Amino acid sequence: MRVPVYIIIASICLSSCADWKINKGSPAQESLTPQPETQKFNLDKNSDSTLAQWAGYYEKIEPGFSLADFELTSTDSLRIMQGNVLGSFDQNFEAIYEPFLIFNPDKSMYLDFDSNNWGIDESGEPSFSPDQEVNLVDMKRKTVSRLTYRGPSQWVEDAFWENDSTIILLENGYEKQPVITKLHLSDQLVRTYTYTDTLDLQTNYTNIRFRQKGINVKDHEE
Repeated sequence: MRVPVYIIIASICLSSCADWKINKGSPAQESLTPQPETQKFNLDKNSDSTLAQWAGYYEKIEPGFSLADFELTSTDSLRIMQGNVLGSFDQNFEAIYEPFLIFNPDKSMYLDFDSNNWGIDESGEPSFSPDQEVNLVDMKRKTVSRLTYRGPSQWVEDAFWENDSTIILLENGYEKQPVITKLHLSDQLVRTYTYTDTLDLQTNYTNIRFRQKGINVKDHEE
């Protein structure tokens, strides 16, 4: 029996389509697949003095520590809400926190994760709250916005601005597994990078930061 030509052509087309679906590793299909976001923290230690100090501290106490070992573990929305601290423009702002404010490059905004987290006790040393708010203060608009929050198990040790719209939080916690968090203000995203190992020692980095700002504090035992 003679098979009509149009049936043969249709069979060839169907067979070709089936082969394309099965061969998912073909170059044509791979070019259509969106490339995944970089899975490693991608800033060099020497790109910022704060990052260099923080990484250098851990390299000293923990052989083998490297920023290359921070991997992206989550991406989330940045949920901004009203802040609960006073801006430096307020007459009731306490001057003791001024050295701890972290300004963006053009000085129009700053980060404050200290003023609701600790105060000075009768002995002249900082007394800490278990809660820590990370607040963004806009000097032009005179507004205070809470960017994120930390509880007693994890805390921000230091921070810096990668640029005018990206904040980097350098963190640690009771589980001794450092975290680097990127806050993207422009697209309101949070990217969290977690160290792939755990530290052998508890950190005293916060105390170093306090001493640099002129506040005496005792180291806890390792």
